[in-house]
Amino acid sequence: MPKKQNIIEQEWSHFFDIEDLEKDKTRLSIEASEEELEDLARRFGVPAVKKAMANLTLDRSKGGHAIHVYGEFQATLTLSCVVTLEEFDADITESVEGWFADKQSTVSFAAAKREREANTSRGEVEMLEEQEDPEAIVDGLIDLGELVTQHISLAIPSYPRKDGAQYEFGDDQVQVDEKSPLRKNPFEALKDWKEGR
Repeated sequence: MPKKQNIIEQEWSHFFDIEDLEKDKTRLSIEASEEELEDLARRFGVPAVKKAMANLTLDRSKGGHAIHVYGEFQATLTLSCVVTLEEFDADITESVEGWFADKQSTVSFAAAKREREANTSRGEVEMLEEQEDPEAIVDGLIDLGELVTQHISLAIPSYPRKDGAQYEFGDDQVQVDEKSPLRKNPFEALKDWKEGR
């Protein structure tokens, strides 16, 4: 639970106090509760989220102003097949990475340079790598649960398909005879047109 006033809790919030960060690296595992899994399912718009966990490493950058979070998440979601409309479980395992900094006490060189260029140029703003434009540390806390939640959300397939599910008249079921007019070169029509046929 957050201990400070400016923190907003998300569907799965797991707050880490940067004062607890060890000099070298801190490794920890987080896992969503049953209630949080239900909230995540509503957020993702899926029938259910059965598991959401992550093994993470927190590493303070050499300058000491930014914190690098990286690791891997494992999630099990119940999805609806776009072909059969049946529900099925999908296991997803992918990497997690994020950068955080206290923006009230420090500004990265890249961010300062970008702000200066934005004030002197009307060109398009270049998208920066997260390392150069980290998320803010709020009241000394990092929400690791929200970081993992965002990565899970990006990993959910847009068109989930159950293993073996095929459309009744899918492209892979169409077989064309070698002598069929369907095998005609698509440029034949253009050739006929040019020759006035």
